[in-house]
Amino acid sequence: MITKPIIPVVIMVPLLLVVLICFIIGVFRRNIKIRYKVLAILRITIIIVLAFLVNLRIMDKKYNAQVEMKNLDVLFVVDTTISMWAEDYSGKDTRMDAVLEDTEYIIDQLSGSNFGLIRFDNRSQILAPFTQDHETVKDAFSTIKEPDIYYAKGSSLNVSFEDMKSLLESSNMKDERLTILFFISDGEITDGSELQSFSELEELVDAGAVLGYGTDKGGIMEYGKWGSHVQDPETGKDAISKIDEDNLRQIASDLDIEYIHMKSTSNIAYLIESIKNGSSLTVEKSDSVSYEDTYYYYVVPLIIMLIIELVLFIRRGKL
Repeated sequence: MITKPIIPVVIMVPLLLVVLICFIIGVFRRNIKIRYKVLAILRITIIIVLAFLVNLRIMDKKYNAQVEMKNLDVLFVVDTTISMWAEDYSGKDTRMDAVLEDTEYIIDQLSGSNFGLIRFDNRSQILAPFTQDHETVKDAFSTIKEPDIYYAKGSSLNVSFEDMKSLLESSNMKDERLTILFFISDGEITDGSELQSFSELEELVDAGAVLGYGTDKGGIMEYGKWGSHVQDPETGKDAISKIDEDNLRQIASDLDIEYIHMKSTSNIAYLIESIKNGSSLTVEKSDSVSYEDTYYYYVVPLIIMLIIELVLFIRRGKL
């Protein structure tokens, strides 16, 4: 059981106490029998308590709830090398700013699916295996931070291959599920490696896209508290990161999925709609915790008490 107050408790409690105290003072100043004073205070106390409980929004935890799920496993593979913080997306935004916005859009639009997340820079890391808990995946995205300039050792698109293969194979072991892949990168390779073939994974992917971020003109990369710029070691000037669409198109071709150069979230709207239309719904037990509001238990008696007070006010002309 948890609470999610509408008005913060530190504000609501003093407010209700002031109302109660003022009412009590007003009642004892009135020239009526003591039993009427007690009943009036009791009624208002009940109303205040019920109002407090409604505001508190007490919620019950629900485990293994039966929910409507899409038959989709959606895997995000996200390049988190320092070049993804180049500032050439829609003015001064970084590529990663756009990635976080676009992936949240995909998660919301494909709600009911299983989601997984792999990030890669010098190494690959599974941040979230496939799960129905969307908040867990969004939290995993929130842990993605710009790498330390001294940790960054050049970019390779090959390091995620084994983790991709592992999660894609796990998805394909499930009956009647579609495996959707979003490979997200600027396509840059700066560690001297050659792009390997991803065609071995093609049979494991049903749909998706390679999403490319960046521009041909490129952008500078800031790091640290003071906004220092990444320097090109050969020239000593600000390093400029540019999108490499040839690499991204090659990966898309190997996987037999689309390549989309991302300039706004709307670029993928048609693809997401197509994926939604090709999915089906099943009723399954969710592996996430859900919460159910219980405020309505207190709303009905609160309304009844308020009606009683209204009737008394009309009959007596006062509370």
